[in-house]
Amino acid sequence: MKLVRERNAIVKNPRGKLRVALVYPQRYRAGVANLGMQIVYAMLNQREEVYAERFYLDVHEGVRSIETRSPLRDFEVIAVCWQFEPDALNLLSMLERGGVPLYRGERRQVVLAGGPCAVNPLPLADFVDAFYIGEAEAGVGEVVEALHAGERSQVLEELASLDYFYVPGVKEHATRVLAEKLAPLPVHQVVSEAGAFGESYLLEVARGCTRSCRFCLGGYIFRPRRERDVGEVEALVREWADSEVRKVALLGASVTDYAHLERLTGVLSDVRMQVSAPSLRADALTSEFLEMLVRSGQRTVTIAPESCEELRLRLNKRLTDDVLMEAVRMCSEAGVRNLKLYMMYGLPGERREHLEAAAALVREVAKAFRGRVRVSLSPFIPKPHTPLQRCGFAGVGELRRRFRLFRKLLGGVEVEGESPRASWVQAVIARGGRELGEVLLGVHRRGSGEWRRAPAPERELSGELPWECIDVRISRGFFEEEYRRYLAGEASPECFPGCRRCGACT
Repeated sequence: MKLVRERNAIVKNPRGKLRVALVYPQRYRAGVANLGMQIVYAMLNQREEVYAERFYLDVHEGVRSIETRSPLRDFEVIAVCWQFEPDALNLLSMLERGGVPLYRGERRQVVLAGGPCAVNPLPLADFVDAFYIGEAEAGVGEVVEALHAGERSQVLEELASLDYFYVPGVKEHATRVLAEKLAPLPVHQVVSEAGAFGESYLLEVARGCTRSCRFCLGGYIFRPRRERDVGEVEALVREWADSEVRKVALLGASVTDYAHLERLTGVLSDVRMQVSAPSLRADALTSEFLEMLVRSGQRTVTIAPESCEELRLRLNKRLTDDVLMEAVRMCSEAGVRNLKLYMMYGLPGERREHLEAAAALVREVAKAFRGRVRVSLSPFIPKPHTPLQRCGFAGVGELRRRFRLFRKLLGGVEVEGESPRASWVQAVIARGGRELGEVLLGVHRRGSGEWRRAPAPERELSGELPWECIDVRISRGFFEEEYRRYLAGEASPECFPGCRRCGACT
């Protein structure tokens, strides 16, 4: 990829500084729109003694930095954002092509990994020196101090002394760390027209979610929910309004749940900033917010019914068909041109009648909406540290059969979907153990035939789970009770002030 114009990249003189390679093992389009990377990039470069530079899979072949075109092998520290499970293979490719030995014991560099997938570090434990478990804002200062400890072995010992680091071969347990108060967002974010949101600033209004959907990893590892101070948000928007970038992408598990959304909407209108929101909750939409999105040029609204009403209840997503249809009506009246629906299939206990009911709902939506309707069909993938972590994966053959059935039931509604085989790979890595390291290496070096050596994700799991070496601050008993409720078709309450059910707030 030829790098297009960027704004606000940080360029320093690297002499005498600790050089950190920030690696996003995916395409630039996704990486530059990742707020976690933006936050780490800004926090590290605020320190005079550190110079952090960025690497993406498709820029400079993934082996030279954007800022100075320096080779990956020249950096003392390589810090990886592990956002999606299959990126583990991209990481191995980038390390090897960048001249960095893959195995931990064979290199001089220190390779760190963080991000959502780090809550199960085992598949990459042979290749990553230390895993940061939790939110970057809470520990960047301590991490930088540890990285200055001296020799590589001393650095790893220092990292192991921090509760939130899993260090293979040194300390193989860790506890998730979180920022009790969200740190201020970087004002001068890197923006590019090639990013997933176009040339936009990223504005996270809240982190975490109160809804407790039983399949969602983010809903558990970012607990408890925290909102960004409205005064900070307003000041940030007004500062951005003086720049040449005229668009803001609102981020959060549920943007429309933000307590100060009306005030924020007013500020954005005052300064004439365009607004986009990647995904919205159907049960929290308002006509005013939708009209602002349409005025800003957003043509597509994405909502996630997930499945039929019965299975939504099992998933603890308390969205009725009636409420969904009301949201569709509001989208039409606001002038939204395209509606995208996220749907899942292959859920535990799913039967043909569930697929028929889900398809009937989509057809009803397509009939009621005055515009284009698209459906994105994704297989259910059991994730660690969720109530459904013990469930089996439906299997590639079965998923292909259900996908064909679902598509047929949808009639003429436009359908797209991730391949069941790609989802199988994701399921293997998501719940993989230490033994998966050799499989990943085999796939990297010899091709996809090596996947035959991987443990089958179709099996249900019992007993102690491999990733329980990571404490995400949610009790095992809570996950087991939530799984029982899934099987029984029982909903659970949302998070609320003073709740102590899961343990995250104690």
